[in-house]
Amino acid sequence: MSEQPRKFLAWDTSSITGVIAAFEIKGHELRRVVSWSLSLETSRHSERLLWSIHSVLEGAGWSLEDLSGIAVGTGPGSFTGLRIGLTTARMLASTLSIPLIPLSSLVLLARGIQPALELLEDGGKTLVVACTDATKGEWFTLTGTAKKIRDCIVMADGDLSGIWAQGVTESVREPGELLEDLQSKLLEKPELRWIALGQSVQRYPDDFAKLPKKSRIRIEQMDIHRIQEEALVRVAYEAIQQGLMREPSSVKPRYLRASEAEVKLKKGLLKPSPLHPRGGTS
Repeated sequence: MSEQPRKFLAWDTSSITGVIAAFEIKGHELRRVVSWSLSLETSRHSERLLWSIHSVLEGAGWSLEDLSGIAVGTGPGSFTGLRIGLTTARMLASTLSIPLIPLSSLVLLARGIQPALELLEDGGKTLVVACTDATKGEWFTLTGTAKKIRDCIVMADGDLSGIWAQGVTESVREPGELLEDLQSKLLEKPELRWIALGQSVQRYPDDFAKLPKKSRIRIEQMDIHRIQEEALVRVAYEAIQQGLMREPSSVKPRYLRASEAEVKLKKGLLKPSPLHPRGGTS
């Protein structure tokens, strides 16, 4: 009897444009079956995600019971989007008794341009800057060379293992601080080329115009400022092949900073939950 392919869903809801995909793995062969993008610019995130999951499963001809696992973007990104995406993934995986596969949302964004960079001479040495708007005058950022980012999936979390390359940085930063740091790196290594992508690049193009224009790489034939379906499936596949499978309740969003409610709670501006009388959070 021939080996049956394992079926997986993957999604990311860390930004205003979410993405979801169904894919199969048979041995070392990967096949993307159906993919879908969804707008999260308005409210009703959970309804949109659940409807999209239903549509993707219907398009693939699968049921939830067919799934071997679910891969999910853990951020950093939108508090609301991440909370809905992670809660839905954990609920379904727990109900189905299948594992969750955590993925860095910024790695997913950065990996979308990998095929285009591989066509360039020394494309792997390109400095990639992925930025999404963290609001409050800050950006969620990922910086590193394309070659290093290719070896990243998700950071380790406490006792939970991860896959991350040294030299790749994921952080929340003020725009001026980030741009000053990038400027220093590019002046220190004038042979280094760079590319910037993500929501912040779209919203604040003048900020990136201050960086060296001659060494900037532009890719016009694709929307590099959102997570690509192919990158979502490819990174999820690599995580599965590396055994990065977790018990659903252990997978948590990577916010990088405290929520507004947590800040107010610490300042004594909110009453603590009766479940966490000392101000702890789950």
